[in-house]
Order: sequence, then C-alpha cells, then structure tokens
Amino acid sequence: MKQNHSELSARTFVDVHAIQEELDQVRWGLHDGAGSEAAQHAAAEARASVLNLIAVVGNEPELGEISSVLDRLSITNPSRTLILLAQHTREADKLEAEVSAQERTESGHRVSTERVILHAHGEPARHLASLAAPLLIPDLPVILWWPGRPQFDNPLFDDLCELADRLVVDTDEGFDDADLTRLLEVARRPKARASIGDLNWARLIAWRHVAAQFFDMPAMLRRLAQIHGVSVFHGRDGSTAQARLLGGWIRSRMATVGIDVPIEFRPDDSLEHGVRRFLIYTGGDEGPARFSMIRHRGGRLSTHIRLGDQDVAERTVRLESRAIEELLSIELTLPGHDVLFEQALDAALR
Repeated sequence: MKQNHSELSARTFVDVHAIQEELDQVRWGLHDGAGSEAAQHAAAEARASVLNLIAVVGNEPELGEISSVLDRLSITNPSRTLILLAQHTREADKLEAEVSAQERTESGHRVSTERVILHAHGEPARHLASLAAPLLIPDLPVILWWPGRPQFDNPLFDDLCELADRLVVDTDEGFDDADLTRLLEVARRPKARASIGDLNWARLIAWRHVAAQFFDMPAMLRRLAQIHGVSVFHGRDGSTAQARLLGGWIRSRMATVGIDVPIEFRPDDSLEHGVRRFLIYTGGDEGPARFSMIRHRGGRLSTHIRLGDQDVAERTVRLESRAIEELLSIELTLPGHDVLFEQALDAALR
C-alpha cells in the first residue's frame, strides 16, 4: 500500500483552492513518474471514490480513534473523506489542513482513498461547512457522520446537514427525547432534508429479523393479530434509546394494521448495557402465548415460544457484536430514506 500526505496551515484561513491543489499533488505522488502530465491524468482517472464522507470530531484524542475507524472502513467504502475538528471554545483563530491519500490493490483493482483533516479554532470553526463544500467530489452522495451526540444547537450542525444526503449518528451515545425529535426534523424538514442512519438501529437488525421469524408460520401469524403487549428488558445504565427503538419498531409495524400495542420498558440493574430480553404476548380464542428472545453473554440469542403452559419451540442463534466500521458500512450502503427507522423513531417518541 502506498501513501502520501502533506500539511497546510494558517493563522486565519487556508485557501480552499490550495487544499484542492495539494490534494491533487498528494494523490499524483502515489504513482511512479507522477511528474508527467500523462501520469497525473492517469492518477486522477484511477480514483475510485464511491461517496463523500464528512466526519465531525470534538477533540484530538477522538480524532485518532475516528481516523482508525475510517482507515478500516476505506477497505470496503473508498471515499473522499473530510474530518472536521472544530474547537469553538479556543479564542485564537486558526485553521490547519492536513491532506493525505492512500492507494492499494483490492481484487486486482487499484483503489485510491483521499482524506483532508480541517482543524479549526475560534471563528474559522464556525465556517467549516463553507470550507468543506468545495472539497466534495461532485455527483457523489455526501454522508455526514457525527460520532457521539451531535451539537444540535451549533449552527455548524445545520450547515453540514444542508450539505448532506444522509446523516449518520449513534443514538446509543446519550440521546434524549429532544435529540431524537431533532433527528426526525432533519429527515422531514421541507427543504434540504437528509435521510437518517443510526448505528444503534443497525445493532437491532438481528433482533428484528428473529422476532419477525416467529410469525413466518401461518398458525403463528394468526396469533400476531391478537397481540396485547410487549416487554423490553434493558440495562439500567441511563441509555434507553436502543430499547425504545425496538419497542417503536413493533409498535409502528402493528399500527399499519390498526393495532395499538402497549409497550413496557423494564430497566434492570442486573442486566448489561442495551436490550437483553424482548417478550411479545398474545391472546385470543386460541389461548395465551408468549414469544421471547433473550440475549446471553458470549453473543448468543435464544428464542422460545410458549403456548399456554407448554414450550413448543426453542432455538439459539449467533448475535455477534459488530465493529463500528461494520455498522457504519451498513448505513452507508442504504439508499434513500430508511422509512422503517423513521416510523420506529416516530413511534418511540409517541
């Protein structure tokens, strides 16, 4: 793998055109004979970016962590990546730019990735969106990834959302009701709306798939029409977004057929972080039934079906923890608005 990098800095501003020119030079420097016009043209044509990715970080230690995630992500999602480190509380105005490019061969094809880090203090930090916009590759989707809880009241958040086709967050990072409401507003505002991706929602894929499989059989599907309650057990550690999203998902799905499902959330000090148990109760002429899912340590998810006082089916499936770059990759590949997520989020808020 070849790599090259360069740095630009100024006390008040860095010319965006200078950054673009430096990025071109760094990319061309990956190739032998980069000084020739033909080689430079070939290097430009070899670029294989599939998207623009903007990541926002709040401090320098976080910058290192996010850079490592993006390094691993670039294997499957080559991109023009902009990392914005905006430190508004620093009084001295400063803007520094670090430009780098990497090239490697994947499945016989040359893949190039490009990265620009913009580190701003003071006034330049409030205008990073206008600096980032000219550095985006035209005609490619723009993904805004905001690790941690976004600064919803910071004008930079709105400015960047105006640029983005998709906003990716992680509601597991201390999101409250007001934060979840802001997410829906971004997705549903009249102008410049962006689709929303949530790493927490991606963590629930297995839970949703396995729960739906309970009712694949016609005999069980009839019981779904008699659903009268759901219980979601989760760790009592202050993070409830994952449990609420799972409850919002089943409530929103049943609302499409006119069924209002009561949801009970059960925090438990003895349970680990996140959703640990998910129970669906049904009744009707065929008698009571309980469909349960329990997450065990070691990455196992066990399921049980109880009809009346008899256990009639049980199985165990793998529930592996996904790395951040895997979750992020899932959200980067989803086209358009994730309607199921938006409806689940809406139901969770209601």
